[in-house]
Amino acid sequence: MSRARLVIALALVAGLGGGCTSWTWRPAWVPVVSWEPRPGGPTPPVAVSAPAQPTRAPRTEPAQLVDRAGELAHDGKPLAARDLYERVVREYPGDPARASALYGLGQLQCDPASPFRDYRVSYTTFGRLIVEHPRSAYDADARLWRATLSELLTREEEMARLRSQLQRLKRIEVETERVPR
Repeated sequence: MSRARLVIALALVAGLGGGCTSWTWRPAWVPVVSWEPRPGGPTPPVAVSAPAQPTRAPRTEPAQLVDRAGELAHDGKPLAARDLYERVVREYPGDPARASALYGLGQLQCDPASPFRDYRVSYTTFGRLIVEHPRSAYDADARLWRATLSELLTREEEMARLRSQLQRLKRIEVETERVPR
């Protein structure tokens, strides 16, 4: 097949399938059968019920509180979310949902738009998550957050040191300008 034909074929496939989200691909050899009952004709076949799905255990109260806190944080209510996360951390020390609460709390504490943003506290919260729940689903993410926050805190300390030096140099400059020559 020539290169031009290949390009045209790919363009047709992309054009036909790319823009229509309701179109589903079906192999040509699978027949499409629709059952339309006819007056006086045979009745449609009885549907066979699907195998029963295993029922999930009901969510525990701490897990429900963590879910609600996540919804509140997403809806722009970080104070209410923080209160729920802290409640789970405080009242349910042995529950697996506690790891989720610590993770959510750490994220709230490092969110730049949060009214109680504190990178040091967030670093500590993620550290607590790693120590208290080492095999949780959040372990790798908590380690990444700690590394990122560590770098950020190092840069903030460097900036504070440089600001201090700059202020000192400005004072020296002002003092040297005052001295008559």
